[in-house]
Amino acid sequence: MSLILRRLELGDEEQVRAAINEFAAEGGHWSYRYRPDLPWADYVDLVHGWEHGIDLPDGFVEHAELVAVADGDIVGRTSVRFVINDFLRTIGGHIGYAVRPRFRRRGHATEILRQSLDVARAHDISPVLVTCDVDNVGSRRVIEANGGVLEGIFDAEPGLPQKRRYWIS
Repeated sequence: MSLILRRLELGDEEQVRAAINEFAAEGGHWSYRYRPDLPWADYVDLVHGWEHGIDLPDGFVEHAELVAVADGDIVGRTSVRFVINDFLRTIGGHIGYAVRPRFRRRGHATEILRQSLDVARAHDISPVLVTCDVDNVGSRRVIEANGGVLEGIFDAEPGLPQKRRYWIS
């Protein structure tokens, strides 16, 4: 498998919209701040600006939104946060990643997290906090395969599942 992480591009619109629909069909979401009201080119510019703290949504921090591409297909995405606020310290961590439903169970998540850790290290982030829902066995295995050491299990916000918090040096 040859997987790369890269910034969102103008030519990604069709595949990203397909990913959005796949996640919506299972009750999830592709990105926490996808903006269907914007023309695609404006959305791409918006996402790129977040890396520098430009036009961040309320409560968000500087971060890179990257797509994971394997064999020409966008198979997933990652958010690498350059700093963490109180919410991220409790729930989200430095890295949040997702794999499109039709591309799961192929090792993509493990590689996405591995490369996301490289991005974090390039921004002098160490150790790296990564969290997952307490019942998400797949994510737990991905984090542990990347060297995650469990700090503990913590309550999230009301209505959200408990979180497993891992640190990766």
